[in-house]
Amino acid sequence: MTVLTYLKLILVRHAQSIGNAQKIMEGQSSTPLSNQGIHQAQQLSATLHTEPALGPSVVYSSPSLRAVQTAEILTASLAQDSYQLSSDLQEIHQGIFQGLTWLEAQAQYPQLCHQLLNTRKWQPVPHAESPAAARNRANLWVDKIRHRHRPGEVIWAISHAGIMQQIVSVILGCDRTWKIPIHHTARFEFWLSQTYWQSSSTEPGTDLDADQFNPEHWIIHRFNDYSHLIS
Repeated sequence: MTVLTYLKLILVRHAQSIGNAQKIMEGQSSTPLSNQGIHQAQQLSATLHTEPALGPSVVYSSPSLRAVQTAEILTASLAQDSYQLSSDLQEIHQGIFQGLTWLEAQAQYPQLCHQLLNTRKWQPVPHAESPAAARNRANLWVDKIRHRHRPGEVIWAISHAGIMQQIVSVILGCDRTWKIPIHHTARFEFWLSQTYWQSSSTEPGTDLDADQFNPEHWIIHRFNDYSHLIS
């Protein structure tokens, strides 16, 4: 029996920031980690260090301060204590809402907020990144990982809830974006077979198409796991 060697991808949401605690829509702006956030990152770091098989080949981080500080805590005691910044991992830009709380947004933009609360149809926020643009950015990042790295490598990526929903949807091959209530420092662990990791344009009915439906090539080991915070 052939033993498969996987590319292992660990996606982590940053720890709680001061802005998160204050319910600010930070988007691509950022505040430092709160005291609780520092503790969350330390708890995850302690857990990851009990799993030496998942020691990273490379660590990527969003350039936002809350993600960078999380990455610094997670890599502080590793032999490889560095990380690479990737703008593709930034949170979705919130446009005119960025830096505001919802109450502040309602006070400044009452008509738009009323529309957002009272319709299920997509309402664009001026100057915000569109869902299509965010999905395209997620696709680009996943493609970069697929082409840069090889089976046997372990990739850590510290990012944000909004764009992580898009990245997870891309990895799962979804034609829509699922809402996932991603907890601070929650992690997703995907094991991927690069040999069969092809685009969705593969012709139906081919051998490759059959392999794409073989679950031995795609394994979800953790999904929105924040058990390190409650154990």
